[in-house]
Amino acid sequence: MWPFSKKLDKNRIEMRLHYWGGADEPAWTFKLVVGGHEVLESVGLVHSQDFRVSNIVTVPDYRRQGYGTLAIGTLIAAARARGCSSFTLENVSPKNVEAVNLYRRLGAVVLPPAQVGGHSDHRITLGAA
Repeated sequence: MWPFSKKLDKNRIEMRLHYWGGADEPAWTFKLVVGGHEVLESVGLVHSQDFRVSNIVTVPDYRRQGYGTLAIGTLIAAARARGCSSFTLENVSPKNVEAVNLYRRLGAVVLPPAQVGGHSDHRITLGAA
């Protein structure tokens, strides 16, 4: 079950998740391509049992169409497949209201803000799939 209601043309979507580095705590990149156009990119790493998203960005013309939700849902599935117990979106600005709302809708809890800038990590606890 995907946590969004928009109808996406899945025949035009290609997703690529690539791990590199050590087998225990690898870094990763994720790209979402629609009709040959890269519309979303994300980077992060796996630390212990925590799948961490360091950055995620969607091309402005493709925002508010469900691609960010699709990407986060896919990355959560990848975290579960790796046996991770948590999924953390790092350093989220409180000014990025759309992202904050998406993460909360997916069950994220806001962690205490950083001392500088007021940015917070958002964490989703992963139960059994």
